[in-house]
Amino acid sequence: MTAQPLEPRVARLEGAYEQVDRRLEGIDRRLETLDVKIDELRGDLGRRIDTTNKRIDISTWQTTSLILGTWITVMLAIFLHKP
Repeated sequence: MTAQPLEPRVARLEGAYEQVDRRLEGIDRRLETLDVKIDELRGDLGRRIDTTNKRIDISTWQTTSLILGTWITVMLAIFLHKP
């Protein structure tokens, strides 16, 4: 065992614990900030996906309507054509 008195060693340990505590508080604050950023990004991504899906749905219906209208027009032209 060392020849140092007990009180300075305990004081040094207490100082080390306080330093660890401050570092952990800093890590906690950074993690909270990251959680907020991740939640914001997740919300933004969800909104972008919803917007893209709506655009795809509209485009799909427009394309389907165009194909169906063209098909009906061609069929009517064929059936109503008099040779």
